[in-house]
Amino acid sequence: MSRSLYYKITDDPPPRRRRLPLILAAVVVGAVLVTVPVLSRSPAEGADPAPTATVAPTPTPEPTPTPTPVFDFSQPVPHGVSVDMDYFSDALFIGDSRTQGLRLYSGVKGATFYDYTGLSVFGVNKPGLVTVNGQSCSIVEALQKGPQFGKIYIAFGMNELGYYNTENYLATFGKFLDQVKEAQPNAVVYLQNLAPVDEAKCAKYGQASCITNARVAVFNELFAQLAREHRVCLVDVYSALSDENDSLPSEATSDGIHFQRPWYETWLACLMSHTVDPEAYRAGQTAMEGDRET
Repeated sequence: MSRSLYYKITDDPPPRRRRLPLILAAVVVGAVLVTVPVLSRSPAEGADPAPTATVAPTPTPEPTPTPTPVFDFSQPVPHGVSVDMDYFSDALFIGDSRTQGLRLYSGVKGATFYDYTGLSVFGVNKPGLVTVNGQSCSIVEALQKGPQFGKIYIAFGMNELGYYNTENYLATFGKFLDQVKEAQPNAVVYLQNLAPVDEAKCAKYGQASCITNARVAVFNELFAQLAREHRVCLVDVYSALSDENDSLPSEATSDGIHFQRPWYETWLACLMSHTVDPEAYRAGQTAMEGDRET
């Protein structure tokens, strides 16, 4: 081989390598360098955090108020737990000679009495029956001018058994009940029905012929009507003092009408175990006003 040919071959530059793989590698590296900082940035470095669901707090339920019971004036006062004697410290009793016996022989303490022998509902405006603050006055005036009571017990009927004008009796008694409630707005008003009589002893001791248990039953129906219509509490004294024959036991009375001491004590025990919550009583009065408005 000649020298010139040798130089021709060896003086040529080496063949060029492919540059595409190097370019691809550079692109990949650049992409990584750009991506990594973005993925590693904290929210403080500019990226908005993913929204977090807000959980609303569970509201605390309001306590359900306990409704005030409303006394049912269409029914007698139910039997309940007996109260203590100091319950009568703000009590007033209005009535006739039977109520006088309750004051004298039952053992009641602390109560006030507007009682008078022979008193009836027709005599509540008669002057001179009660002394209040040194002044002589009627029962109605005493209620208006005297102290305010927490409860008032009314017992009439025995001296009215011979009165047969039912309509006028209801009107007169109803007016008196309204006067009591107006003069004593904070008092729970109790209307006591009539205890029975011993008819045999009534005849023996010359009591009026109208004083019978049949007439007592008629008036007790009227008292139930008065209690219902005028929203006062009916106390069933009749059931507490009657025997299995719906009569006053012979040993309970000396004259057929008035009681021996143990039966006055039984009467008082009946009153102590038949009381009405003042709130229930007032709720009943409010319900009555609503009924009238409608």
